[in-house]
Amino acid sequence: WLGQHHPRLVPRYERMYADGAYAPTWYQRRITRQVHELADEFGIGPAHRGAARRIGPAPDTAPEPGPTQLTLL
Repeated sequence: WLGQHHPRLVPRYERMYADGAYAPTWYQRRITRQVHELADEFGIGPAHRGAARRIGPAPDTAPEPGPTQLTLL
C-alpha cells in the first residue's frame, strides 16, 4: 500500500523499521514528547504524566432481584 500510494516514503520506512515491527525507541520518545506538548498546549490529557486513568469503586447498590421460581399447585 505504501509503495503504491506514497512511494517516496518507502526508503524512510524501510530504514525506520529495519530491525522489527516497532519504530526505534528514540523515535517513539520523540513522538511521545510532541504529543505531550500538544496535549499541554490544548489543556487535554492526564493531570499527572504517567498516572493511569482510575475508575472509582462501583456504587453500593443492591442487586436487582432475579426471576422468581414458580411452584406447582
